[in-house]
Amino acid sequence: MIKSRRVGSILAGMGMFFLFLAALLAILHMVGTNDGLYYRMQMKADILPEAGISAQELQALDESLAVYLAGDAVALDATPFNEKERIHMADCYDLFVLLRRAIGVSGTLAVVCIGCGLLLNRRSLRRAAMGGTLGFIAVIAMLGLWGMMDFDSLFTLFHKLLFTNDLWLLDPRTDLLIRICPQSMFSTMAFIIGAAEILFIVIVNLLLRALPAGFGRHK
Repeated sequence: MIKSRRVGSILAGMGMFFLFLAALLAILHMVGTNDGLYYRMQMKADILPEAGISAQELQALDESLAVYLAGDAVALDATPFNEKERIHMADCYDLFVLLRRAIGVSGTLAVVCIGCGLLLNRRSLRRAAMGGTLGFIAVIAMLGLWGMMDFDSLFTLFHKLLFTNDLWLLDPRTDLLIRICPQSMFSTMAFIIGAAEILFIVIVNLLLRALPAGFGRHK
């Protein structure tokens, strides 16, 4: 009995980890395919003079980029991006395909692990949520501090880990894509993703606290 409860607690803890991971990936996908968000951050960074395009042209490009990353493989066909930019965006497209699969896998694992954990130990969920919460907050806090101290190095590492070539090193003199996507845009997106994930974690924990008093306690 004690062993099964322990296994239940471990499974529930793993389930909460996968739940928070699925939420983080889903938030990343929502932010990464939000053309309205792109545009607001671009206008805040005043990129039009350097980009050499109009606000209307920028909005059209943003919409094409968002639709492309959301799964429309031909959305960039009519855009003025050059071959190097298109190859880089094809790499990004593949990453977003992988991202959508990872959301499905992590979400499924969350449901299975939490369900099995509760079958073995229905009183383990609050403790499991606390463990997942502390782990995720620690990771987000470390990445957040790194980004605030040296966003360039974090940004570079992120690209070296995810891309097998250096095509992401675009040249503002020849590549429109880098002119319309300033560093401040990516740092703001990272902040939004982190803040939204923390909010999700807080909401989950508040909902668990609303469960009956005896639900999360061990006998």
